[in-house]
Amino acid sequence: MPHIEKPDFKVKKSIPVGMKMVLLIAVVLGIWSRSCWRTHEVNKITFENIMIENQTIASVEVIFDVDNQTLQTGKKNILITILTAQNEVVASRITSIDVQSNEKRRYVKVIDRFDRALKAEEIVYAEISLYQRAAFR
Repeated sequence: MPHIEKPDFKVKKSIPVGMKMVLLIAVVLGIWSRSCWRTHEVNKITFENIMIENQTIASVEVIFDVDNQTLQTGKKNILITILTAQNEVVASRITSIDVQSNEKRRYVKVIDRFDRALKAEEIVYAEISLYQRAAFR
């Protein structure tokens, strides 16, 4: 009958110091390259011709052009902020758009939830920016 030895799991083997250093350097380089890519992406995707149309007390249509100069195709999250003449935020919304590589396209987004009730003031303009999470900026 063959003799089978069971491995001893109580013996602790440490990770070599060289391997720990390689992993630490890989993590730091990964975070650095991601931050470089995010700043590159913000500079290459531009929002132009932002207009506000069909303003009612319940909704507002925001019309804008997106010029994607990157080679990346996919969904991008954008932040739309609606402001009054006194630079008070009336509404803020995060929404996603589908962008194609090296393409300029017009989008229409309807904002129907406001942070506060509209008074007699009129909405003057909207700001649109690429939304990115704040982790590892």
